[in-house]
Amino acid sequence: MVAPQQILAEVRRTPFQPFRLVLADGAKYNIRHPDQCMPMKKSLVIGEVPDHDGFVEWTININYWNVLRIEKDGAAHAASA
Repeated sequence: MVAPQQILAEVRRTPFQPFRLVLADGAKYNIRHPDQCMPMKKSLVIGEVPDHDGFVEWTININYWNVLRIEKDGAAHAASA
């Protein structure tokens, strides 16, 4: 499990660096903008922005226990290209 504080730190990083969240079920969510990820005390809300118009099309609520790891170093940016 990734601690909520770790995800919050990634979202607040200045300058922001895209990252990917990998879940226990194999799902991967690319976070390309800090507004796309909202860490809350007991869960995490992720908004999917399929187009580059900036609007969130749908959201998913994730329990922190399901987040296996955070991938950095351009992994999220490369997957979205």
